[in-house]
Parts: sequence; C-alpha cells; structure tokens
Amino acid sequence: MEPVMVLVPLAGMATGLIIITGFFKTVRHFIDRKMASGTDHELHAEILDLHARIEALERDQGRVEELEDRLDFAERLLADGKRPDQLRAES
Repeated sequence: MEPVMVLVPLAGMATGLIIITGFFKTVRHFIDRKMASGTDHELHAEILDLHARIEALERDQGRVEELEDRLDFAERLLADGKRPDQLRAES
C-alpha cells in the first residue's frame, strides 16, 4: 500500500474533526448567547431598576414628611394670628 493512500483517509478524518469541532463551538456560542440575553438577564435588570425606584421613593417620602411638618407649623402660626415679625420680637 502506498503512503499516499494512508494519508487520504487521515486527511478526511482530520477535516471532519475540524468541521465537527467548529459546528459544536458555533452551537455552544449560540446557546450561551441565547441564555445570556434571555429572560433571566432582563428580569435581573428590571429588579435592579425597581430597587433604584424604591430607594428614590423612600428618600422623597422623608422630604414629604419634613414638608408636612413645616406646613403644620405654618398653619399653627396663621391660626394664632401671629406674623413672623411678631415671633422674632417675642424671642
């Protein structure tokens, strides 16, 4: 048997191995991309956005409570009939 005849099947097997390896790498890459951009990623991003919104609302709630206290104080002053310059004179 000639050495060339032995190399032909080996070259065919090597070519098949390269093609199959490339195919499986492509499939694995496609599956990884699909999983990374899937609903889990979107859900995680939405949860982070909701956490940020909740923190902002809690900060604003503190400001609203402070403004309510100031409004109550101003209403009490108006109900007593005193003006701010009269308050300064008393203290």
